[in-house]
Amino acid sequence: MSNSPGDHRATDGQVDVGPAPYYHRSDCNICRKQDDLSTGSKLLDVPRPGGYIVEGEHFVAEHAPLQESSAGTVIFEARRHLLDFGDMTPAELAEFGSVIHRLIPAIKAATGVQRVYYLAVMERAPHFHLWLVPKKNEGDLLGVAYLAQQPPLTTSFSEAEAASVKIREQFEQS
Repeated sequence: MSNSPGDHRATDGQVDVGPAPYYHRSDCNICRKQDDLSTGSKLLDVPRPGGYIVEGEHFVAEHAPLQESSAGTVIFEARRHLLDFGDMTPAELAEFGSVIHRLIPAIKAATGVQRVYYLAVMERAPHFHLWLVPKKNEGDLLGVAYLAQQPPLTTSFSEAEAASVKIREQFEQS
């Protein structure tokens, strides 16, 4: 269960961490990562290639973990601990739409793809985060098969950093 913006008490006996107004949860790795606290995850406890691509009032965007993504894959995540669209405030929904409207074309322009796949399941990390995966025009895999391919999509730090810089530049120009 998520916390509403006016109720900053953590549920289930968890401890709040981080500054107001986000009221992060101590048991949430995305909350902990945003507060620069250790998560114990090899995927999350590493430097962000290129830093944050977008830093809004309610959302941030950064390159996805290198071991699970191609260059230019972005994770768009809520600053506040919440699970899905139903938990978002009107202000969060408005910012979500506004940023995504600019971010998708920025990813396409920076990576040279025609399509960006969206993935949001919140199973391992029950905190709203949307994967924006540029669909490379190579191979025969489409849709879920492309996202689940084995070996998985991967990239290097330098490729991810270069993609992040290009996406940020495109985003800021829009």
